[in-house]
Amino acid sequence: MSSQAMAGKIVLVTGATSGIGESTARGLAAIGATLILVGRSEEGAQAARERIQAAVGAGKIHVLVGDLASQRDVRALARDFLHRFDRLDVLVNNAGVDVGSRSVTPEGLELTFAVNYVAPFMLTTLLLDVMKASAPSRIVNIASAAHRAGRIDFDDLQSERRFGQRAYNNSKLALVVFTYELARRLQGTGVTANCVDPGFVRTSLGSTMPVGYRLAGTLMWPFMARPEKGARTSVWAASSPELAEVTGAYFKAERPVETTQTTHDRETAQRLWQVTGTLVAGTTSP
Repeated sequence: MSSQAMAGKIVLVTGATSGIGESTARGLAAIGATLILVGRSEEGAQAARERIQAAVGAGKIHVLVGDLASQRDVRALARDFLHRFDRLDVLVNNAGVDVGSRSVTPEGLELTFAVNYVAPFMLTTLLLDVMKASAPSRIVNIASAAHRAGRIDFDDLQSERRFGQRAYNNSKLALVVFTYELARRLQGTGVTANCVDPGFVRTSLGSTMPVGYRLAGTLMWPFMARPEKGARTSVWAASSPELAEVTGAYFKAERPVETTQTTHDRETAQRLWQVTGTLVAGTTSP
């Protein structure tokens, strides 16, 4: 791909201060994209910006700060973006968490569900108008094979009765369900929505998990891919001309992969969208 394949394109990447997010941003900067890096702190985001600029030798790289666990911050993030930029060609919803014990956000939502699913739902819907105006444009949601073990339990979306690894699995399933429903709703707008599974990658995700999980992760470390490899499909999904009109798909290693039956259940998708809309009521306009 040409070193300027994304020249003139504006790309926003969440969770861009480390791991797959930073590697995705670096890969897109290397082919000419103008980047907006989203991080939880100014210090962390600026450090990532400096690393990426040093790696690619050039590039237009901007920083936005916000904690995606906070709906107030997500709304402010969208507002700041719209104040500074008049177009958005690619949105990469990459930020995610996998925590060891249940905690809640300022709005009272379970943290994993809020960051991995509700935040992408919010940020995407807040930026949809500018993405439609920028069409053709793309939404790339970073998913996980963990969705296969997930369940959409409308009676326990906040994992109040049961927590553990299922909370992460469920949040990733919700993200895939959302992506497919979003793709259906965006038909004819010129905006595509797809999922990317980066595979088993060495990142800091899960660093707050119980000791047993962290030990298992350490043992698996030699078998995990480096973030740069995990980000290849994200960069491809965000930039490849062959995906210009592809939407509602799930990719791994630059190949389409079939997902679970639940992800294709339209009744579940529509109900989840409605419930999520209620959870973010009053926060879907910047």
